[in-house]
Formats: sequence, C-alpha cells, structure tokens
Amino acid sequence: MGSGNHHTIFCTGYARLPDGMAAKNLYGVMGVGFEIDPETDKIVNASCTFVTNMCNDFIKSILVGHDLKNGVDLPIQTFEKRYFGLGKKAIVSAIRDAYNQFEIYKSMVYAESGAKQEQR
Repeated sequence: MGSGNHHTIFCTGYARLPDGMAAKNLYGVMGVGFEIDPETDKIVNASCTFVTNMCNDFIKSILVGHDLKNGVDLPIQTFEKRYFGLGKKAIVSAIRDAYNQFEIYKSMVYAESGAKQEQR
C-alpha cells in the first residue's frame, strides 16, 4: 500500500542481524525502507524486511507521518522504548542508514538546484 504519489522517493537502510535470529542464517542483513514525499520531507510509507507482518506494521506506525527535517532520533527513541526483542539494534541501525540515504538525496538536490541557479 503506497502513497499513490508518483513523485515520492524511496530510501533504504540495511544492518546486520544479530546471532540467534533465524533470519540471520537465511539473509544475514535486514532492511528498512522509507517512502518519502520530497516536498514535505515526511515519511508516507515504510517497511521493514525479515520481521513478522505485525512487527512491520508496528515499525510503520512509528515512522509514517514523521517529518525527516527533524531527523530520526524521536522515532528511534519511541521504537526503543516500545520494542523488546532480538534485532532492536539492527533495526535502529537500518533506520539511521535509511535516513543517511535521505540526507544524501537532499544534498544532491540542493547541489543541483544551486548549479541551476548559477547557470542563470
């Protein structure tokens, strides 16, 4: 279920899974994805791989609607206070990695817009 907006962007982050998780033997890593409205910097959809649908919905409920102009510390704090299970650190790392990919995107857009203005 996406936003229906064809102008959104998708940023992903990955992290290694801890020992003791069945998914580690299969995949080794897990990912978190943000679908973002680049005009508002808000997360409009989110997903997390290698976890149950319930956990994916839980993470999504924390992330969707969050304004990335404010970083990701607040949703990470919320997640850390409410999630008790293996993979907590990996999920947090993947959220930070996805946010870092968004920051790279924003810096590229900023650089491109500056270059266009210089050409005028």
